[in-house]
Amino acid sequence: MLTMRQGIRSLFTSISELVRRGQQGFSAPLSPGEDGRPRARITVVGLAIGGEDRRVLSTVSSRSQWNVLFADTCEKARAVADQLRAPVILCDRDLPGEDWRNVVEALASSPHRTCIVLVSKVVDEYLWNETVQRGGYDVLSKPLREEDVVRVVRLAWSYWNTARRGAARPATHR
Repeated sequence: MLTMRQGIRSLFTSISELVRRGQQGFSAPLSPGEDGRPRARITVVGLAIGGEDRRVLSTVSSRSQWNVLFADTCEKARAVADQLRAPVILCDRDLPGEDWRNVVEALASSPHRTCIVLVSKVVDEYLWNETVQRGGYDVLSKPLREEDVVRVVRLAWSYWNTARRGAARPATHR
């Protein structure tokens, strides 16, 4: 049985390893945005994403202003997303030993309002509705396609950014 201190140490070691692995090979210089200032990188966490889908995400990240970090458990994905204030988590529906519904709810409860995108072999309106009702943002079909990933992640990032800025503004009274 792990003590709390050992569990926390193990979690931080895992996060450090995820960050280290996620940053390797993704250090392309930031390109200027429309206003001439460097654009911020988008941090995307891939939860239980494997095989060809992982390769697609790695390819997209090398062409975009993204840092993609992979996690194999909900706890690791949440810890990385919270530590790095990641705006997007791509979560595979087929999670080993966990129900995707509970995972989406747990991840969506982040204080940073992370957008959860479910990745599933079967995508229909029912799944999308259930995902959104549980706090998710959208659903992507497997196998992942670069253009779909780019579109959905950019929209999720834009939504996250707008919501974050709106929450930071104080209410005005008239």
